[in-house]
Amino acid sequence: MKQITGVLGTDPRTIDGRSIPQLLLDRAKSFPDDTFLQKKHFGLWKPLSWAESLNMVSRYTYGLAALGVDPGDCVALISENIIEAFVAEYAILCRGALFAAMYPDMIASEMEHILRDSGARVVFAEDQEQVDKALSLIDKVETLEWIVYFDDRGMWDYDHPQVLSIDELESRGEGGHAQNPEQFEQVASGIDVHDVAVISYTSGTTGLPKGALLTHEFVLDSGYRLMDAFKVKHGHEYLSYISQAWAAEQICGIALGVLAPMVISFAEKPETVPDDLRELAPEFLLFTPRQWEMMASGLQASMFDAHPLVRRLYNWALETGKQHRDAPGLGSRVKMALAEVLVLAGVRDNLGLKRANAPLSAGSGLAEELFTYFHAIGIPLRNLYGATESGLVAAHWKGKFDPRTMGQLLPVDPTIGAPVVAEVSDSGELLLSGGAKFSGYRNIPDAIAESFNEAGQFQSGDAIRITEAGDMMFLDRVKDLRTLADGHVYPPQFLENNLRSSPFIKDAVIIGDENYDRVTALINIDSEICGRYAERHGLGFGTFAELSQLPAVIGQIAETISGVNRMLDAPSRVTGFACLPKELDPDDAELTRSRKLRRNVIFDRYAKVIDALYGDEDRCDLEVVVSYQDGRESVVRSMVTIKRMENPDG
Repeated sequence: MKQITGVLGTDPRTIDGRSIPQLLLDRAKSFPDDTFLQKKHFGLWKPLSWAESLNMVSRYTYGLAALGVDPGDCVALISENIIEAFVAEYAILCRGALFAAMYPDMIASEMEHILRDSGARVVFAEDQEQVDKALSLIDKVETLEWIVYFDDRGMWDYDHPQVLSIDELESRGEGGHAQNPEQFEQVASGIDVHDVAVISYTSGTTGLPKGALLTHEFVLDSGYRLMDAFKVKHGHEYLSYISQAWAAEQICGIALGVLAPMVISFAEKPETVPDDLRELAPEFLLFTPRQWEMMASGLQASMFDAHPLVRRLYNWALETGKQHRDAPGLGSRVKMALAEVLVLAGVRDNLGLKRANAPLSAGSGLAEELFTYFHAIGIPLRNLYGATESGLVAAHWKGKFDPRTMGQLLPVDPTIGAPVVAEVSDSGELLLSGGAKFSGYRNIPDAIAESFNEAGQFQSGDAIRITEAGDMMFLDRVKDLRTLADGHVYPPQFLENNLRSSPFIKDAVIIGDENYDRVTALINIDSEICGRYAERHGLGFGTFAELSQLPAVIGQIAETISGVNRMLDAPSRVTGFACLPKELDPDDAELTRSRKLRRNVIFDRYAKVIDALYGDEDRCDLEVVVSYQDGRESVVRSMVTIKRMENPDG
């Protein structure tokens, strides 16, 4: 077994036994007039100071107490990232209750499982759409007593005794505040760092999501690891964009927000995130790989429509950035200075990343090609590795950057305990110890024992290789490593990550196990990029299905696959593919709400195409049922092309 040991952090801003509510109280007393939360509203940034934020948290907390929420109860939330949602979570934690968030695009049936499993008594809902979904469940989920909404647009005709506006919640809490004005601070200051704070539901790629129990110590320790490693300073700005339902936002937004402390900013609405990011230019940023891929695709797509001279200048600057990174000599520095002035500084400014000291990618792997691309532009994008049950484990934060790896073990808060120790078992699985501990799953008490081995090490389920430099290289989930009929083992996620680096590909699903003698792929094209490509070349199409089957589009996908195939040994190469005639969608259960592939669903739904890939046909007649959030269904019919790949070695 190969083992590496991390280090203890050196940043003096330690947890020091304090919970999130205790840190919130400390920060409000220490920096009452500093900005803590700010939102874009009608084109203007509106700040809330620490004192104002704490007052708002207090009002929400008294309102929850008036509804009968006691310490140990659970309160849920379904909302986009807005100030009110963050304040609601801080209020829930200050009440000593447990917090459970749901992705805002969840349908009612997915919400029902989380509300029922968590035992939520109250659900905060952003607007009319979310209230309607929650109302459909109020008679089905026995514990659910109240629905509280933030946005009152469209709500004037609603007259349900268990539905309250946020103003009504605050009004109900006024009496409790008048009777006992010290209660809020007394309860909040008594929350122990070892108490469970959050029920964070796993993505549920292979079954129903499980509720991971995360303590204040657990999320704060992971927040500390980022703060110490990336030198996140007091007052650094952070754009909250990833859902509170994702454990990473609990760490980066909720926990690190009070620990550093940072200024947490919220876009006006999801559609304005690119513009608001450009205006804000935060120092600290966490996006999923898909969001970084979309950013790169959007930039490359804009070059399609640019003047040829502009494209040539951009390509020259990009190549200069790559050469400077690989060989930073005197001549390279001169060219780089010119590229900075003419192109690269403007590109970073246009993306909103001109001040980004710690732009991070987390959730799954990102192709080496994309890291090279962003670094050439001057954006120091880094991988971040972790899991709901392990917290944040590794990132590129010291030494030479190797985009093929997940970096080094992150430092642990010295007031927590021992540093993280990573060990790779004989089967290739990553085993972890040290740092704050995972507390198990909601309503599955026996599952905690399955998460740890006899030596007390957390069994990550990830296939990891430790390089000679001490970096961790992620291969795949152990259970997802595949073996072909001839016994050849290969990592499908490596293939998928590299295929998604193409602007033409939104998702890739690799096929091939012990039932097959070769590797094939299902491709979900990026409709925007492929659409622009088709229009530039005068190719007509009316629907996504028609666009996906254009020979020129299929040719672009084939070129990408050929490039990836050259990186692999022959048995691991993709021998054929088909472009799906519809986008993979969470509403059709093909993706989780965090946009991870539900492979079993995809394999069943597109079994006819998969059979054709391993047969002799060059086309496949396919019908797929499409579901919508309102319950309607339609059928997509398409003749899908089966494309065979040539041997890249000739």
